[in-house]
Amino acid sequence: MKGLEIAQDFFLNWGMPFLEKEFPELTKRIAAGRWGGSDVLGADDQISQDHNWGPQFTLLLSEDDFREFGDQLSTRMNREAPAEWRGFHVDGAGDQNVLVKCVPDWIRRDTGFSEIPRVDSDWGSIVKDRRYGGFVEARESALYYLKHGAVWLNNNQEFSRWRSVLEYYPENVWYGRLAEESFRLWQYGEYNFVHRIAKRGDPIAIPLCLGQFTEGVMRLQLLLNKDYTPYWKWLVYAFRNLPGVELYVSLLESLHTTHDVSQKVRIVQEICREIHQQMLSMGIVSGKGVHEYAELLLPLVNDHDEFTQKASWMASSG
Repeated sequence: MKGLEIAQDFFLNWGMPFLEKEFPELTKRIAAGRWGGSDVLGADDQISQDHNWGPQFTLLLSEDDFREFGDQLSTRMNREAPAEWRGFHVDGAGDQNVLVKCVPDWIRRDTGFSEIPRVDSDWGSIVKDRRYGGFVEARESALYYLKHGAVWLNNNQEFSRWRSVLEYYPENVWYGRLAEESFRLWQYGEYNFVHRIAKRGDPIAIPLCLGQFTEGVMRLQLLLNKDYTPYWKWLVYAFRNLPGVELYVSLLESLHTTHDVSQKVRIVQEICREIHQQMLSMGIVSGKGVHEYAELLLPLVNDHDEFTQKASWMASSG
């Protein structure tokens, strides 16, 4: 039985009746569901049945309701929750059946937003130009779970508003993320790996470089599908489940199974060409840029420059 099925059954058949009986008025202002863990993605298996896997749910309250009812609600529900549900129990990371959180605190802690973003630069806590250190992976992962999480009760208007506003990046912010990942691809793939690392043949530097390149390929494909990218541990799962990525899956598997460095070079170049053509067909790059490395035939360098120009807000966001 999948973890999300257990959690949903636990909420609907124990949590909801308890709330309606013991906190009927508060229930009219609560959101309930799950927004973290492999089970939310459907990626849980025998190995991942820990870290709050099983009969557990989260309740989201407004700041005022959390201040008045938060401790009481958490104490009572966790004290009175059954030790087991359908033969399962919560395992790991606190062992609480019910997590009670304050919406604005939860959003601020996980995403960095203390206010609703209104202009592109407000997204700078998640998307940053590479010269400022890159994006914050954990924050984009939080947005991924906010978008894909299971919602079983939604009577909290503040949560609904945040979820709607953070559904996805505005267009110019999206270009900022595309700039970051195209940077990663040309930096670790078509430039440094092909023209430097592969030629040196260092057995430690090669997998280090190709690991970054592979991560960039997967994150870029999620972005091109207008989705956020999750925590690295579940990135491969999310990537494999995208439509139309069979070629990239095959190429990446070959990249990491062949021991022939020259073959690795050819695969990296093929992946970069395919991605460049994919973005050309989408109409999001022109293919007409001229970078100082143009003589090396690095199309993703030009793509990065084009995306950066479209995300000009990053230059002043710090």
